[in-house]
Amino acid sequence: MQYFVIATLVASASAIHAPERRRLGGRRAIMPSFKDDDLVAAQVKPKPPGFLSAAYGACGAATMGAWTAVVWTTIRSNQPVGAMMPSVQHGIFARTSVLSAVPLIVSSYATLMSASKDSWEALGAPACRRINLAMVAAGIGSALWVAYAPIITQIPGSNPLASHQSYKGLQRAALIGAYGSAAALSAAVWARSLPEDVRKTPLAWPGRVADGVAKSLVSLGPASSDNPVNVKYSVLTTSFLVFTAIQLGSFPLAVCPSWTGRRCSRAFSAWTLLAATNSFNLKEAVENGKRFTDSTYKTLANGLTALGATYLTAKAGAVLLDPSFPVHYKIVTQVPAAQIAASLLIGLTLRPDKA
Repeated sequence: MQYFVIATLVASASAIHAPERRRLGGRRAIMPSFKDDDLVAAQVKPKPPGFLSAAYGACGAATMGAWTAVVWTTIRSNQPVGAMMPSVQHGIFARTSVLSAVPLIVSSYATLMSASKDSWEALGAPACRRINLAMVAAGIGSALWVAYAPIITQIPGSNPLASHQSYKGLQRAALIGAYGSAAALSAAVWARSLPEDVRKTPLAWPGRVADGVAKSLVSLGPASSDNPVNVKYSVLTTSFLVFTAIQLGSFPLAVCPSWTGRRCSRAFSAWTLLAATNSFNLKEAVENGKRFTDSTYKTLANGLTALGATYLTAKAGAVLLDPSFPVHYKIVTQVPAAQIAASLLIGLTLRPDKA
């Protein structure tokens, strides 16, 4: 019986034809117009290639691996030879402090991977464009840090001159390659996701980036000071931008907020810049009502919360569990007010967005 029903349905379907358009009076059929088909085709937006999500995943893994390798090989004894960690806890909490960037990197790449499975329009949304640009800056900055580590981590007054880090050979090439490939991918996707008219004028891209940065800077304040979540992300954006700037300045202030001295403070600025970018995206999401309706922003918020939790755990461990504190934290204790302020501000990441 069921085969008879199936056969009947197939026969019925094969018997259905689109109605033919004929001229009145029995003249020949009118040729179909392709204008409607062209219109439909024009409305179909091209999707990103299927491999793009995997490429983002690979670059995310490479970036996390590279940063972990930098932290592990730089914050340890005999970097340089003879410079010993005063305690086991000292090295553990110093590494944990800057590895707080890992969940931030994960959330950023997870957001880009999700958008790459959707459409170029999703990748061209302001949040994704900002994250891609931040990844370009972080990748280029980190690659330069690896290339010039002997100069950046140089110990003043050492005779002969010594540095905390100096990569050579295959390890140097691998680290620069990991950071460089991530920056290249984000740059290419950012350019492809631009509107078509802008994409055709690459000489206008630097001006577009400058305009976007300027617009963001003048929009740092919360749209509503009565909204504590809006204020939270506004303060976090400003704080992470300030941290980025001071880490590129002079010591002892540049040790804030990483507590890693000349070893990794400069390098950590790449990730405080990314944290500022994600905080600004969340600030705008609160203002336009998308914070709790778009899963993208939940992912970004979780990354910031994990960063804050990891960072503050490292600071609490250093103060309470490291027997070398405060004697071997000389550069940190030179700017106590700045360090306390940094911990309090980063602590805002733990404030829940919902009551």
